[in-house]
Amino acid sequence: MTSMNKQALDQAFKRAAAAHKAGKLAEAKAGFERIVKAVPNMAQARFQLARILLDANDPQGAAKHLSAARKSAPKQPPVWQLSAIALGVLGDAVKIERFKSKLKTAPIPATVKAELTAKMAINRPPEFGGASKADMDALIRALVNRDGDMALTLATALDRKHPGTALIINGLASAHDLLGDTVSADLLFRRAILRDPFAVSVRANYARFLNEQKQYLPAEQHLRRATQLQPENGKLFALLADTLCETSKTQQAEDAAHKAVKLLPQDAYCQMILARACSLNGKTKEAEALFDDLIAHDRGLPQALVLRAGHYQQVGAFAASVADFIRAIDIDPTLTDLYYQLVMGTKFTAGDPLITEIEDRIARSPAAAQDPGTSYAMAKIHEDTKQYDKVFTYLRSANDALAAQTPWNHDEYNRLEDHIKTIATSTDLRALGTTNRNPVDPIFVTGLPRSGTTLTEQIIGAHSTTTGVGEAFWSRAALHPLIANGESGKWSAAQINTALIAAGQAYQAMSDEEAPNALRIVDKVVGNHEHIGLLGAAMPKSRVVVMKRDPRDNLLSIYKNRFNAHGLHYNTDLRALAYYYSRFLRWLEFWQELWPDSFHVLDYDELTADPEGQARKLLDYCDLPWEDGVLDFHKSDNSVRTLSVYQVRQPIYRSSVRSWERYADDLAPLFDALREFGVPLPD
Repeated sequence: MTSMNKQALDQAFKRAAAAHKAGKLAEAKAGFERIVKAVPNMAQARFQLARILLDANDPQGAAKHLSAARKSAPKQPPVWQLSAIALGVLGDAVKIERFKSKLKTAPIPATVKAELTAKMAINRPPEFGGASKADMDALIRALVNRDGDMALTLATALDRKHPGTALIINGLASAHDLLGDTVSADLLFRRAILRDPFAVSVRANYARFLNEQKQYLPAEQHLRRATQLQPENGKLFALLADTLCETSKTQQAEDAAHKAVKLLPQDAYCQMILARACSLNGKTKEAEALFDDLIAHDRGLPQALVLRAGHYQQVGAFAASVADFIRAIDIDPTLTDLYYQLVMGTKFTAGDPLITEIEDRIARSPAAAQDPGTSYAMAKIHEDTKQYDKVFTYLRSANDALAAQTPWNHDEYNRLEDHIKTIATSTDLRALGTTNRNPVDPIFVTGLPRSGTTLTEQIIGAHSTTTGVGEAFWSRAALHPLIANGESGKWSAAQINTALIAAGQAYQAMSDEEAPNALRIVDKVVGNHEHIGLLGAAMPKSRVVVMKRDPRDNLLSIYKNRFNAHGLHYNTDLRALAYYYSRFLRWLEFWQELWPDSFHVLDYDELTADPEGQARKLLDYCDLPWEDGVLDFHKSDNSVRTLSVYQVRQPIYRSSVRSWERYADDLAPLFDALREFGVPLPD
């Protein structure tokens, strides 16, 4: 559509506006885009399109249309007001200053200019929207005390009395989060930011929420914007550094942490995050010096002890790790979740005095502080000491408690699966793999948790020409704009190809920054079996190794271990585990059918039975010459950040093969579900 007469234009605008009002955002967006294409200088259409884009979390697209709208309709205050919001959400300090400069000469009322200038001021105090300080203090007190019901009551009343106040909406979001309604919380946090994108405390609070949900990429995005808006806020840089640690952007994390410490040199939290970043960045001496100084001066305890204990586990100093965990629990007996972390780095034998100490401590801990992690810990202790008849009593207790808190939504997973497969079949991935010239050549190791991915990553990473980066989220970050975009399922092949090429370039940029001296990266992320063809098209020189394991052993191992509270979700229910494993097999069938030989399957049982033979095949697939040293990975001093932290410090062993036989009766529901979902069980 290259042009429209006035009647057609009016009708098209009414249809798009009606769709927007009815909540049909995709239809409204498409309608306004057609109008803008036909009449580029129609400010009203661009304005409405910008509103939709802001709701869709695309501030950059919104800012672009609003810039054009200001040129066509410079006297319209709403265009300038929405422009300020879009730029605030975008958080680009350079663009904001440029906009402020243009605002000074804008042909709009002086009162509007003054209002916008005040709202865009850096470091301005939070606005209560007419609410009293006493009322806001009461709300904050309820949130700090984690009284979700009281916080919701207070925030709801304040929102009714002072509607549209970002800080109150932020409090309402936090209350919903405390009550477990994360969907409402997320929507409210976003609404708060749209109401006042320059309220940095609101954005930082949303980033903390996103971190708790393990949505590190959007959290990082919001914190980067926040640090641009308040470049002198050391706490923001520390929170950004902490978030970057979670996505293995360790060099960026260390840089941000150094900024935090420079701004707040006496702040214990900033120093702890710097120590953590140094630890993850392989700077062991620097990290330990920072931790030691904090602990010697009783600063940041017990968190500094917990972080140092984790550091000791990662480098294989398990005795020191246990001592720090115990000391942290002595300081705060409510930290019962630490017992699980403690036992993961310890191999127990019958009569070990540490067992009695742990049992006594758990028994003495406050009932309100009892955590499912204590049951996981006791299950592992009983398994280590071969008291197999008691293991499942604890496992059921732990998993049932967590399943009640966060049940797995398999419908949501199926929707994501369908979305990715739609993208994959809407273009010719193999053809793009032959034309895309991206030179980056990572080796991706993936599969289900507890399937041997860490072991395989350590074997490849022990090669003289490779560098293991652990559980980096770089591939997820690179593919996120494509996969997380609900509209991408409707894109043309050309649009998908452009996004995949951009994903490969984004991964290359992240790996160049984080591992500039690496000849070749080994990147382990469980779940990347869902992205095999996308990774191959984005980075044709990459290799994908998928770990498989006897499903009975694999799923038992998942069920025995606690994953992050906002992590897997399917791991706490035997039927859900069986279903997820069946989908894992379907993914492999899908990619093999769509792109034959686009990945290498390595069987864990075969690897442990014939380490050298399977390792030779593995290295050959990765185009790496054989080196005897790859089987001595357990002697490496590399940091390890997974639940396999203790196992990878040992030579390859087979004691976990057919471990399901010890619990055959307890696992009968799992076996029945596997058969129901069509998963073949080995002999």
